[in-house]
Amino acid sequence: MAKPLILYLNTDRDARIPQTTLAGIRRYAAARGWEAEAFSAEESRTEAIPALLASRAPVVGCLYECCNDKIPASPAVFGGIPVVYTHAAPPPHGFDGIVRIPTDNAAVAVAAFRELSLGRPAAYAVVGVPEAFEWSFVRVKRFCEEARKAKRPCDAFPWTEGESPSERAGRLASWVAALPRRTAVFAVNDLVAAEVVAAAHASFRIIPNELTLLGVDNLPQICEASTPAISSIQIDYERAGYFAARMIGDMTGGTRSRSTAGKSGPHPRRPGKAGCPAAISPVSIGPLMAVRRRSTGGRGRREAFVLEAVEIIRRKACDGLSVAALAKRFPCSRNLFDLRFREAVGRSALDEILHVRLENACSLLAKTDTPISMIPGLCGFRTHTAIDRLFRSRFGMSMRDWRKNNA
Repeated sequence: MAKPLILYLNTDRDARIPQTTLAGIRRYAAARGWEAEAFSAEESRTEAIPALLASRAPVVGCLYECCNDKIPASPAVFGGIPVVYTHAAPPPHGFDGIVRIPTDNAAVAVAAFRELSLGRPAAYAVVGVPEAFEWSFVRVKRFCEEARKAKRPCDAFPWTEGESPSERAGRLASWVAALPRRTAVFAVNDLVAAEVVAAAHASFRIIPNELTLLGVDNLPQICEASTPAISSIQIDYERAGYFAARMIGDMTGGTRSRSTAGKSGPHPRRPGKAGCPAAISPVSIGPLMAVRRRSTGGRGRREAFVLEAVEIIRRKACDGLSVAALAKRFPCSRNLFDLRFREAVGRSALDEILHVRLENACSLLAKTDTPISMIPGLCGFRTHTAIDRLFRSRFGMSMRDWRKNNA
């Protein structure tokens, strides 16, 4: 019998973001005994979706990755199959009631301001994309607001509609040339950051000696190919994929996991309560960490290993992964690993491990009939006492009571 399947449809042609999101989908699917399959932008065209759905079975839901906030495919295209839209802006007319996971663009701008502030710049500046995308306007506006709150000058590159790439490049070079020394520049994505690097070369401004620069998305094909290499905010796409898959599970009730093999039929459940991990509640994609390269002065050059550590935690936390074992994978001391991880992510590696274990425990409690006595071992806890203490501290109740409220 075929396993239930989540389809990941991607309208964005970039390769890194879908792979990271897919890892999150698969993390949830593994706990449910489901599988996930990804499709390219060409395969995810609106007109191709009905045939794609007909060729796969049983499909429990679709995650639809929107590009630049656009929602080209309406829910009707999916023929009643649950769909979650990621990166989607507020839906246009006719799309009311869709389930979406937007990007928290204000939080991205705040994270960028805090990161650039570490260099104690004399002034700030921000550059948006050439298109009239709402997400870009939000990032520009919020970054300027953060500078005003800090009582620091901030110059936003003026947006002009309908100009050619060469006109924009010339105008950007003139603008960069006029920035004061020690200005920290926030580019709303890595493509824009690459434009700023080109403008700096054209205007004979030296990065990072005269200007520092930070992008968003951490796309290695852009950031690491640049001279200097571009520092960038990594968005937590893996967790977005996980939550999107979990929302599909919440909408459908799904099929029982491998732990209940031999039983059939839909999994009975009551709607989760607001604020509980099993509930369908508003979720947004936020920043994960700043990956630092030469464009911000080379501070924290080891952040690349922190990102790898986060990915390992997401995959291996429930296999009994310890911080000590994780730190041994990288060429630094345990103390330095702890310091770099907390500095980059904003929480300790142990906190991240416990968070992932708790997510999986909640999923097993709400979505399966797995005996409570088995859950500690399945989620990487050595004893029932350890997980019970964590549940009581987070939710104010035992696992048994939490299951009663959320199953």
